Amino acid sequence: MSEKNTMTRNAMLFLPAKIAEGILLMAMSSLYSHILTKSAVGLFNATNMMVNFTFLLIAAWMSNSNTRYVAEEYKKDRAACLFSTITPIYLLLCGIAAAVSVGLYAFTHESYYLLGAVMFCTYSAFTILNNTMVQLSIIRPAIVLSLTSASLKLLLAILFVGGKSGFHSPTPALLANILADGIGALGAIFALGMPQVVRLRRFSQAILKKLLAFGVPLMGVALCTALLNLIDRFLVLGIYGDEVFAVYSSNVSIPSSIFNMLSVGVLRGVYPAVLRAWRETGKDEARGLLSAGVRLYMLVAFPAAFGLTAVALPFTRIFFDTGYDAGAPAIGLMSFTMVLMGLTEYANKGFELEQNTRPVILNSALATLIKIVSSVVLIKQIGFLGGAVGSVIALGCYFLITSVRVRRYFMWHVAPRTFLRIFISALLCGAVAFGCTLLPVGNLLRLVLAIALGGLTYVVCIIGSGEAREEAALLMKKLHRS
Repeated sequence: MSEKNTMTRNAMLFLPAKIAEGILLMAMSSLYSHILTKSAVGLFNATNMMVNFTFLLIAAWMSNSNTRYVAEEYKKDRAACLFSTITPIYLLLCGIAAAVSVGLYAFTHESYYLLGAVMFCTYSAFTILNNTMVQLSIIRPAIVLSLTSASLKLLLAILFVGGKSGFHSPTPALLANILADGIGALGAIFALGMPQVVRLRRFSQAILKKLLAFGVPLMGVALCTALLNLIDRFLVLGIYGDEVFAVYSSNVSIPSSIFNMLSVGVLRGVYPAVLRAWRETGKDEARGLLSAGVRLYMLVAFPAAFGLTAVALPFTRIFFDTGYDAGAPAIGLMSFTMVLMGLTEYANKGFELEQNTRPVILNSALATLIKIVSSVVLIKQIGFLGGAVGSVIALGCYFLITSVRVRRYFMWHVAPRTFLRIFISALLCGAVAFGCTLLPVGNLLRLVLAIALGGLTYVVCIIGSGEAREEAALLMKKLHRS
């Protein structure tokens, strides 16, 4: 089997699992809106946001470095020295997070600061180790653990509230997330065989230097990325308070969950193949594989963006508690923001493969500045939805800046005919889905019809155009074997 077919197969294996994980995370947001008050949902989302921000700020460099080098280190000694090096670093980062949280608790006496520190530790461990399994092609355990973690975030929250609703504290949701990611991290530790190889005496200063050389320049990137992703939410929280933030953050979490899963699902099938080709066969082969990966991403991301935009209002009225539909327009705006973020992430691979991350820092810093200015202005002019509009503007600028600057290094290419086939098919999907939301029936039936008929429209158009013929044949072959 060719490298491209292997890459496509892995991506198609990940996608259904990641879509299922995205659905579970959407269900989690829906559940939390019903079992917690708006204020408690706002506190949970704010804590979750700070955990993500802290991870990007102090731990993402290690995660990226580990992903970059783990495959080659695994060939040497099952990554014993690498795992024995990153483990003490991880524990140190957890200690720093814990110390800061204890300090905040001493001043505020708010327990969610302490829970947030534990949540950071379990989230970081599971994120890093799950990425490691994927990079080492330990695919099925990675998928199973991801789905298990997402499911437990739902089930444990239901268990902790005892079937009741209206909780004024985010504690049940925080505990559910801590335990779910902790169980996932423990599973990953054993799947990777870390208890057999991690020893303090195997700590390697040479590996540490290599990790720092690659990862430290990425800290600036991580900071800018964190601000680029989250500054609108910080602004809404600071200006409007917990309850409005609950509405805004819960709505934007829907496209964020879905598109993160889609992007990760494709990228986890694509990037190991691109990295392998870069090391073994050269730049041209790697560029071809990256371009094929971007095409796969467009095939799933474009219809998802148009479809989510079309069904946003009935979706929020069904899945969230009363009052959350005020943030429905943010779902559509954030969907296209996430599409642009995914395409920019693929463009940034050119800088990463060349191990030159300085342009990424400048590009993301410029985009962050644009987002801060546009979000502040628009939030004052049109209310909390201005944060979502500012996100679209900033990510559009980020994609354009990155695309122009990365061309001299290594840039993916999708044929205009391919782009138009996918775009038009996705647009028709969204148009049909939106038409269904105008039918004189209940919101649930509108949503079901919109998803079914919109999805059918896309499948017929994309296969009829000849664009997805190869993927359809691969899928039919797989179904025939099973």
